[in-house]
Amino acid sequence: MSIEVKDILVINPGSTTTKIAVFTENNTKKLFETTIVHDEEKILSFPTIASQEDYRRGMLEDYLREHGYDKSRLSAVVGRGGMAFELSSGGYLVNKTLCERMASPELPAHASSLGAILAYDIAEELGIPSYIYDSPMGCDLTEVAKITGIAEVEKYGAIHLLNSRAMAMDYAKQTGRDYNDLDLIVCHLGGGITANAQKHGKVVDTAGYDDGPMAPERSGGVPLILFKNLCFDGKHTSEDMDRLISGKGGMYSYLGTKDCIEVEKRIEAGDEKAAVVYEAMAYQVAKSIAGLSVALEGHVDAIIITGGIAHSKMLTDMIKKYAGHLGNIVVMPGEKEMQALADGAMRMLKGDEAANVYSGV
Repeated sequence: MSIEVKDILVINPGSTTTKIAVFTENNTKKLFETTIVHDEEKILSFPTIASQEDYRRGMLEDYLREHGYDKSRLSAVVGRGGMAFELSSGGYLVNKTLCERMASPELPAHASSLGAILAYDIAEELGIPSYIYDSPMGCDLTEVAKITGIAEVEKYGAIHLLNSRAMAMDYAKQTGRDYNDLDLIVCHLGGGITANAQKHGKVVDTAGYDDGPMAPERSGGVPLILFKNLCFDGKHTSEDMDRLISGKGGMYSYLGTKDCIEVEKRIEAGDEKAAVVYEAMAYQVAKSIAGLSVALEGHVDAIIITGGIAHSKMLTDMIKKYAGHLGNIVVMPGEKEMQALADGAMRMLKGDEAANVYSGV
């Protein structure tokens, strides 16, 4: 299918920011990218994530207007996928049903759910399609992988899916392979660390921020009996436990910092505790890689380490030491979420990839 594609607007909402970018010339050139910073008190004044839509859209529209961008140049708008459990990997054409789902109070409160809503409202006014791509929970776990050991609790995949699949596709392209023929393990190292097993283009199992390795600010999986005791010791509130899981857990819990550069400086200065904690984080990443190799039945074409702190050679070298026997480890540091969203929208616009249509739970 051959069509004339003009520009694609990319929207990636964060807790107190909204990243936007416009890609042009058939996605080969980024016209601009910016991060709109929102007033934290204003954000906190909204009762729900979805109710922030008008406020964020107003600031987004103001930016485009102030910089002289003509929205009639757009062929599509693509937003970050949100927290709906039932989505699969890949892209979705956004409709009212999907927007209503993203606004549901039943979902985890996360700014990414605004991506679909903002994209739809802007695109609808212009008469062009809107999409989301690789939602954080858009995994395709096997039925076996969903079993947790407690019948009332089913495992869901909540990972850095957008960047993980983008880097996996890049790896396939760089090596001259078809992405859909590969079996890969991808680890995203950032403030949170997640890992996933990709079998022929689908994420079939995961190690998430609450059941995988510890991270700079997240606890990862911890022994349940000890965690239960902490929950009911009379000293910790539910909010305290949320912060220990995400925000004040992991490396921060031990060392009082989330900054890996600072930790490496401490290690170089002889701080033995910092050295042990940092190695423990690498060790736990390696254990997650080993566990996920089971989902691929031992057939691992490559292990990809990506994300912001994959720039740390000290950390990635330790991961290689513990997991190198499992397969070829490739370090692809950084993230490319905005480009990945634009690339996904481009493929769907051109018909190179089919867009899913959400019809409800």
